[in-house]
Amino acid sequence: MPQESRRSLDLRPRVSEAYTLPAMPDSPDSSNRPATDTTIDLDVAILGGGFGGVYCARQLGKRLGNQRVGILSDENHMTFQPMLPEVAGGSLAPRHVVNPIRQLARGAQVLKCEVTSIDVSTKIIHATAGAYTPDLTVRCKHLVIALGAVVDLSRIPGMPEHAYLLRNVGDAMKLRAAIIGRIEEANLVTDKKRRRRLLDFIVVGGGYSGTETAGQIIDLLNSIHRFYRNVDSDDYSVTLIHSRAVLLPTLAPNLGEYTRQVLEQNGVNVIVEHRVKAVTAKQVILDDSTALPASLVVSTVGNAPHPLLSGLIEEHGLETKWGKVMTDRFLRVPGLENVWAVGDCAAVPLAGEAEEWCPPNAQFALRQGQTAGDNIAACYPGNRRGLKEFTFTGLGELAAIGHHKAVANVFGLNFHGFIAWWMWRSIYLSKLPGLDRKLRVMVEWTLDIFFPRDISLLTPSYTSGVKETHLEPGDLLFQSGEPAFSFYMVKSGSIDITDDNQGLIRTIKSGGHFGERALLEDRRWRYNAVASEPSTLVSLGDHIFRQLVAGCGDISELLTQSAATYASQEQIDHVMERIPIAVRNRSVGDLMATGICSLAESQTVEQALEMLRSEPHSTYPVLKDNGEILGVLRRGQFYDLLKGDTVTMGTALRDVPLSQPPRVTPSMPVPEALETLIRSSKTKALVIDANSRLVGILSLVDLLEPAVDPP
Repeated sequence: MPQESRRSLDLRPRVSEAYTLPAMPDSPDSSNRPATDTTIDLDVAILGGGFGGVYCARQLGKRLGNQRVGILSDENHMTFQPMLPEVAGGSLAPRHVVNPIRQLARGAQVLKCEVTSIDVSTKIIHATAGAYTPDLTVRCKHLVIALGAVVDLSRIPGMPEHAYLLRNVGDAMKLRAAIIGRIEEANLVTDKKRRRRLLDFIVVGGGYSGTETAGQIIDLLNSIHRFYRNVDSDDYSVTLIHSRAVLLPTLAPNLGEYTRQVLEQNGVNVIVEHRVKAVTAKQVILDDSTALPASLVVSTVGNAPHPLLSGLIEEHGLETKWGKVMTDRFLRVPGLENVWAVGDCAAVPLAGEAEEWCPPNAQFALRQGQTAGDNIAACYPGNRRGLKEFTFTGLGELAAIGHHKAVANVFGLNFHGFIAWWMWRSIYLSKLPGLDRKLRVMVEWTLDIFFPRDISLLTPSYTSGVKETHLEPGDLLFQSGEPAFSFYMVKSGSIDITDDNQGLIRTIKSGGHFGERALLEDRRWRYNAVASEPSTLVSLGDHIFRQLVAGCGDISELLTQSAATYASQEQIDHVMERIPIAVRNRSVGDLMATGICSLAESQTVEQALEMLRSEPHSTYPVLKDNGEILGVLRRGQFYDLLKGDTVTMGTALRDVPLSQPPRVTPSMPVPEALETLIRSSKTKALVIDANSRLVGILSLVDLLEPAVDPP
């Protein structure tokens, strides 16, 4: 495609080489990506599409109308984050709190991509834009870092797996759908205790996002529960957990105390001076070991520096504050030429205050972006303006706490109650970008006063079939009789499988798995699964599990065999009844076989092959030099080893993968040995003495053969 001639006022970026998109296959494949990278030259590259980045681009558009400005963002819209709790609470439609960046910063190029690396010395940025487009290289003269912050919940076990976030409009939509989904489920439950377990909501963090979210959730529940015949007002609970003594610590203490009183009057249980220690699928553990039931957890804590920013800081030894890159009063990054930083990723000195930095909120990020735009424009020839310091100190802070009440500090004056709520709505409405959004939000807020909130359950699902679940000791994963939806693998920890009488069937340690029997049969749990220590599980959805079983015969056979290990006590007793009483009263030592053909760990594969030829058996124990059992070499397994490349005829048996059958002792009663064999899904067990030395082999046939009637 020939390049078009460009006039001097053309604001489109220069693309170094044209390319043609490939035909789109059914699924992305790296082999379908164009081989040629796209290179774009810009005067100013802005990393991030938040308030700081967008308003920097807007200001540059005013000051440098004919310069090339580009915003590199992983989204093509900017989110008005202060209103996300209202989206989660159903007061606002999601589309009303987002604005297309292209419409906000009309003079800038918007490059929707994910930045992968930054070279600040050469001002070269590498990014990827998707499965069907080439990798992107951006070269610029000025670089503005407006990456914001990310969420890191890894410090609290279970929080990453179970907590809902509120960072973008997708999070708010997901949270709203989850809340309404829970109340829809609870409406179908007749048992009041179980219904309450479904409606225990916990919000972690008593800052602005946390208090506003808790207030919105309780308002939503209070306003919609009347539409559900089986849900009473005492069935649901909302708990707010805060690590400090007073909510909203950046406001005056009396406003924080007022906030607590209002939330509690509306039905929120407020817990202060406690931190969350762990989160499980069904509860939240506090630092004093208190366990709170929870069916849904919202986290508004855990901000962390962007990984790209952390890499730059480490590479160039930049000064930091709380993991943010420090700037001077002109928003330049010291030590780096033509590099600027704004927003949540920057530690900007607060004017008039020694050793104080600007708070990470929208009003500061917006004005930092504007100031950075002015200062970058001042660097170009023909601009008479000099660099100006960032002198904004804030207009005030506001928080809506639910039920048409808010708290505010504006120009040093404190407000609370309805007047503060009216101020909150008026101020945020005026700051909302775009006249169309202002009108839409104003109409929707007005309708919200007269009509109930929308309870439509819209769940566009992008479900991952693989998930992680964290459990604390005593946490119940599932119980007998419940429907089965997942196959579980134990990543760490230990899970006890018990029957209805709390009898232990099997303990699944790290590396083990369970759930295959229920999924292979009637999708109903026959046992209980409870964590015996802090555990992390990886689960596969039922549909993925079935695809694996149907697509691979070996996996199907393996899982079918392992399913048999979860035999109930009734099934074991049924097998036991087929053994004569005289045999049941005997011990393993009376029935085991002692004529054993064994191998030494120092013997080679070639020597083992000679043994297989001269002494044909199904299994051959391999012994250590001191006589202890190392493992078992099976005949079928031996031939499989010879097919591979990792084992040669000279390989010592100690270096060969060996099977590990169950182990029993000579004094073990026959019933206990039979249960061991059944639960291990094995037909043979090694009989060892107190020193772990092999003394015999017990076969399942040895136990059952006396019960077989003669011909």
